[in-house]
Amino acid sequence: MKYYGTKNNRDYGFYEENFESAIEITDEYWSNLLDSQNEGKRIILFQNSVIAIDENEYEQTDGVWTKLSDEESSKKRLKAENAVKVFEIQSEIDELDKKRIRALCEPELKDSEAGITWLDYYNSQILELRNRIKELSA
Repeated sequence: MKYYGTKNNRDYGFYEENFESAIEITDEYWSNLLDSQNEGKRIILFQNSVIAIDENEYEQTDGVWTKLSDEESSKKRLKAENAVKVFEIQSEIDELDKKRIRALCEPELKDSEAGITWLDYYNSQILELRNRIKELSA
C-alpha cells in the first residue's frame, strides 16, 4: 500500500507510511498513476480521490480543483495551443530580424524587376507573422 497526501498542507506526494488525512491507494493504482504522470498528466487530489488529469480538463482556484465543462476545456486547450504557436512565430520573427540587420548593412535587391529589396521582403514577412499573432491572440 501507498499513501497520498500532504504533511504540511502544501506539498502533496506519495508516502510509504500512513498519516492523518492520507488517502490509501494500492501499489497497482500507484503504478498506474506514475505511468500517467510519465505521459504528461498531473496527479491531483479530487473529491477525496487521487487521480491523474489532463490539465486542460481541470482548473485550480484557491487550492480547490474543479472539472471544467467541455466548452471550458476546449477554450483552455485552444489557448494553450495558441500560446505555443505565438512562441514559435515570435522565434521566426527573431530570425527574420537578424536577416533585416544584414539587409540594412548590405542593401541589395531581392527582385530587381520588381525593385524589392531584401529589407522590404523581410519587413513584409514579419508583418505577416505579426498579423498571425494578432489573429491567435484575438
